Amino acid sequence: MQVTDPAVQLFGMSAVIATSAGYSAQTRIAGAWRRSPYAPLLGRLAAAIFWGCGSVAGLTVLGIPTAITVPIALTVFTVVIVMLAAAFAGGMIRPAPRPGLSAGT
Repeated sequence: MQVTDPAVQLFGMSAVIATSAGYSAQTRIAGAWRRSPYAPLLGRLAAAIFWGCGSVAGLTVLGIPTAITVPIALTVFTVVIVMLAAAFAGGMIRPAPRPGLSAGT
């Protein structure tokens, strides 16, 4: 089997590698951005991207062509990003207060 898909090459055809890479990215990003109230959100977003690539790679191994899986994955990713952007722009999501700061300061 000749593998030419970047997602399959990146994760070596293993969903376990994608899962562990996602959790690792989540903890690393959350740790690096620990002072930001958006750190957990950015970590989960990075992990979800890794998990999505691993899912596409796993479906490719099962024989489902990337011509089907990639557009579906991109559509889901786009919808989530647009909804988050609209929520931030509309004020439905606001930064969490930092620990130790009161509302009056």
